[in-house]
Amino acid sequence: MLSIFRILKFAIQGFFRNFWLSIVTITMMIMAVLSMTLLVGINNIKDTTVQGVEQKVDISVSMKQDITREDVEALVHDLEGVEEVKSITIVTPEENLEIFKQNNVDSPIKDALDIFADDENPLSYSLVIQAFELNQYETILGFLDQDQYLELTESSTFRDHKDIVAKIDSLANIVNKYSWYVIAVFILISIIVIFNTVRMSIYTRKEEVMIMKLVVANNWFIRTPFLLESIFYGLIAILIVMAIIYPLLDFVIQPSINSYFSGLELSAYFKNNIFYIFGYQFLILSIINVLSTAVAIKRYLKV
Repeated sequence: MLSIFRILKFAIQGFFRNFWLSIVTITMMIMAVLSMTLLVGINNIKDTTVQGVEQKVDISVSMKQDITREDVEALVHDLEGVEEVKSITIVTPEENLEIFKQNNVDSPIKDALDIFADDENPLSYSLVIQAFELNQYETILGFLDQDQYLELTESSTFRDHKDIVAKIDSLANIVNKYSWYVIAVFILISIIVIFNTVRMSIYTRKEEVMIMKLVVANNWFIRTPFLLESIFYGLIAILIVMAIIYPLLDFVIQPSINSYFSGLELSAYFKNNIFYIFGYQFLILSIINVLSTAVAIKRYLKV
């Protein structure tokens, strides 16, 4: 137990002994962690937005005027046998009439209904069909294009939103690509700085290392403080980023998102996945730091 406390003590002393180099190292790591966090946030926004758009994709099938409820249910039964179909909603003539009125409250088109008697409805049944995947709608349209179904339907309208999804994917991919470049640059700089920090730390503690060797301290007792020191850098960088990012999410980013999008809870996503997001980043930084330190120790620390 005493040895552990001594190792921790030496690691902390090493951190403060090369204070400005430590600050530079931590700053580089903070930039790398912020870049990785930005990448996580962008991917979450992209996935949530695409899911929202996909939920609005459907095929609207207008039935002919003389089609009965039994005919509609027979068509629904056949469609349920198509494996690409996720859901089917029957919209009655009365519901279609109400939707038409709501959509044309201030439009002269609504006045066209005045030529019909109160008990007359010029609209017919319709179906709203959703698939599991965007690329499955063509299969459903092909199914509806068969002669026996064309006799029942007036028209089929496909609202695909493919252009919107493609633009979102394209923009996210561009940002992801350059974010990885930025992350790579900051990690590379961090590796170089850590390497030099450990080298300087070994140089300034040369006499201390010699004394440890004289009192028969084993190699791991001498090397471990340097390795722990490198892990401290990553831990401090992660904690600083968390202290920055969560207030920003709650008081700046999420309110801004809410003013443009509904249902996009980025702040809640980061809070619910705090250990996943920052745990993996800490693990990655620790591995990089320890490997960089191990290389520096092997080269400059002769024990």
